[in-house]
Order: sequence, then C-alpha cells, then structure tokens
Amino acid sequence: MKKLLSIGILTLLSAGNANAANVAMITSPPTMFSFFVLVIAGFCLFGSFQIWNQVKGGLLSRSWQMFLLGFVLLAVSQLLSVLHSMEFIAIPGFVSPVLLTLMAGAFLFGTLNAKKNLS
Repeated sequence: MKKLLSIGILTLLSAGNANAANVAMITSPPTMFSFFVLVIAGFCLFGSFQIWNQVKGGLLSRSWQMFLLGFVLLAVSQLLSVLHSMEFIAIPGFVSPVLLTLMAGAFLFGTLNAKKNLS
C-alpha cells in the first residue's frame, strides 16, 4: 500500500511543468493592496471569531457566524488573488469575484438576521 501511494505521489509531482514563481510581483500596487486587504481580513476574522465565541448560543450567534463566514471568504479570495498574481497557482478569473459575491451575501444575511433579532 505504501509503495503504491508513493508511486502515485511521484507520478503527480512529475506530471506538472516546472515554472518559477514570480515573487517580485508582490511589490506591484494591486498585489500590495490585495495583501493589505488579506492582513486586515485576518484581523477581522480573529475579532469576529472572538465575538462569536462570546455570543455562542445567543440570539446574535447566527449573525456573527455569518460575519465570520464572510471574513473567511474574503481572506480566501484575497489569498488566492495574491497567489495568482505571484504565479504560484493558476486559477480561473471567475473564482475571486464569486468568492467576493458569496462574502457579500454572507454579510447581508448576517446583517438582516441581526436586524430581525434586535427589533
């Protein structure tokens, strides 16, 4: 079993092309802005997780769960955007806008849920 697994991993690793990543691209303004948004999303993710832990089981728990999901989607979108611009990974162009649309939907659902619970 181990031999078959190692042969499979070696086959997958040898099947791709060896392309160098463009690490110098991190200094371009759009990539720097995406990286800055990624860092801010990380801080917001941490803060919303702390608040969600405090209100767990309460009326606002579902709202903060949606806010947490929104920040996760934002962080994943920005991470993929930075990795794509640095040419570490190749993703289709629609992935980041779809993640941002889902993030906006999660924030909207969380806001409407909080409004419903607080009124």
